[in-house]
Amino acid sequence: MLTCSRSRAALACTTAAALSLGILVAPRRAHAQDVAALVAKARDQVEGGNYQDALRILSQLESKDLPPAVAVDAALLETTATIVVKGQDAAIASCERAVVASGYDPEVARDTSPKVRAACREAAKKVRGGRLAREKVVVGELEPDKPEVAWQPIRVRASAKPFPSWLKFVARVSSKQLNGSFDLALVPAEEGKLFGTLDASWIHPNDTISVALVAQDKFGDLGEPVKTATITVPKAEGMIALGSVPSDAVVTVDGSRVTPDASGRIAVTPGSHEVEMFQGDASASTEVDVARGSVARVALSPSESSSNALAWIATGTSVACLATGGVLMLVADGRRSDIEEAAAAREPGTDLPATDYSTIQGLEDDRQTFSTAGTVLLIAGGVTGVLAATLWLWPSGGGAAEEEPTDDAAAAKRRVRGPNVGATIRPGWVSVGGSF
Repeated sequence: MLTCSRSRAALACTTAAALSLGILVAPRRAHAQDVAALVAKARDQVEGGNYQDALRILSQLESKDLPPAVAVDAALLETTATIVVKGQDAAIASCERAVVASGYDPEVARDTSPKVRAACREAAKKVRGGRLAREKVVVGELEPDKPEVAWQPIRVRASAKPFPSWLKFVARVSSKQLNGSFDLALVPAEEGKLFGTLDASWIHPNDTISVALVAQDKFGDLGEPVKTATITVPKAEGMIALGSVPSDAVVTVDGSRVTPDASGRIAVTPGSHEVEMFQGDASASTEVDVARGSVARVALSPSESSSNALAWIATGTSVACLATGGVLMLVADGRRSDIEEAAAAREPGTDLPATDYSTIQGLEDDRQTFSTAGTVLLIAGGVTGVLAATLWLWPSGGGAAEEEPTDDAAAAKRRVRGPNVGATIRPGWVSVGGSF
């Protein structure tokens, strides 16, 4: 490294630095000039029809490190000469170098003769189709979700490692029921992971959808699809999912018996449905609204029939009515005493009443009101007490029951007595229902 600390040495230092720089740059400049001169000579030979001479000149460039633009020119000249001297297949191999040097441009020979363009298009197909392997990109499986019902959006997944900046992937979608196809862009999410969502409008009932994973760069497709997958769309447009269903349970939808699949799912039409489950002397039911293209998750927990629940309710009601009625009758009796005392009161030293008639009448009205209410509650308490006693003494199951077929949904429904509880769970909504 040269340093100049004094003004007298400035001129000498500058001269030495210039000479040093010239020593470094001169070989590069000479190399570029030599390469450009060779390419120019080759071009002259091609234009003059001296194809063998052109190939001999271009062979001198094989071991040289060429700038991309020069490499493209040299490869295209070689392709032109090779078509004449060696034929189309050899020309395709020559143009592969032009495609790579151009950054995998499939139209690298757009400004050349038709024969050269044809050879270079074939070369581009071969070279671009192998670009992933050349750059050691490993592509994982294409994994679209399996739709549970028709009209349901489908998530498409894939992966690639490494993931260079020039690379992108699309899922090319086609359908048996719909004409044409379209590209679904797959968006990188995590490292090497790709995701996309297929719109519900493509998920027609009973359709078969083909999905092809296509790698692309800025020029378009890199050859044929690298992965493919097929999606079979169910016929059902809505589904009720019960989860685990006991083997001895009877399930009905809108009063008709149905058989859930192994996962506890039932295919239904979109709309509102009543779902019931019967298990022995237990039942549960709920109302569920199933939107088109959705799966409604329903939790049913059959509860055993029991007369004790009603007996307890009747007993509590009887006790409450009797207690309240008794209190009101006591209040009414107190009002009677107040009326007698007010009627007996006299002005001091006279026999004139000390209480106005309106006051006594108001007390009488209150007494009658409390007495009437108390009487009604005592009667109600007595009636509910009799009902409670009947329920407590009534045999569990209502006595001897007529034998009914267990495989009939209506018979199972008639046999069930007592409370039942059901719940429906959907995104953003929970519904709980039941009856006693």
